[in-house]
Amino acid sequence: MAARLAADLEAKFDDTVCGIFLETVQGEGGIYPVSEEFWNRARALATQHGALLIADEIQCGLGRTGRYFAYQKFPSRPDIVLIAKPLAAGLPLGAILTTEAVASRVSPGMHGTTFGGGPLACAVALEFLEIVEDEKLLENIRARGAELREGLGKLASRFNFIREIRGEGLMIGVELSVEGAPFVSEAMQRGLLINYTHDFTVRLLPPFVITRAQVREFLRIFELVLATTSQQASASDSGKSANPGRVAQAAAR
Repeated sequence: MAARLAADLEAKFDDTVCGIFLETVQGEGGIYPVSEEFWNRARALATQHGALLIADEIQCGLGRTGRYFAYQKFPSRPDIVLIAKPLAAGLPLGAILTTEAVASRVSPGMHGTTFGGGPLACAVALEFLEIVEDEKLLENIRARGAELREGLGKLASRFNFIREIRGEGLMIGVELSVEGAPFVSEAMQRGLLINYTHDFTVRLLPPFVITRAQVREFLRIFELVLATTSQQASASDSGKSANPGRVAQAAAR
């Protein structure tokens, strides 16, 4: 798959391309990390054609994957990095980080932003970054993420409708073979807030400060959610099979 996508990118890349945006780990797209092969090819093509490689790290950056930036697992760097969501701990603030070569082409007044420069948001952002460093939150993210993936792997061996578990750190997607909405609703009834993307992927974005005990509690509740919702779905399917006439009438209406 990665080779095919890289070949497709190369076929479409020429000197008319001024930049390529990559979400290093797709968030709304279903928690799909960019492969190293695709990243390296994008970097090489951008350099070859004088284009910019721009990493969208608005959701996956600033620690979410256990690194300050998700792209740091690759050997090469982007020209521009976009950051926002966690930067000011919920307050509206966004920023761009660039190489010296890009920064030298931008003069004061050329680039403006609605969500940048406010003294309150910037003060909170500085505090957030200090807390990440002082509290060693990157280490916590990596450790708790590993525990989550291990626990989810065990659940996958029990529930055959779990197709795949993917992601990094505390950015995890659980792809199902059935729609995710009922699981989200059942989880909310049990006091657990999760969501889903692209209908079939349950998305987990726990806070950076999650503890080992909270991971265990999540896995306990999530197991109940999976079991209860799958049983309800099975009962519903049985009911439909037992009443074909009623289903036909409903379809006709």
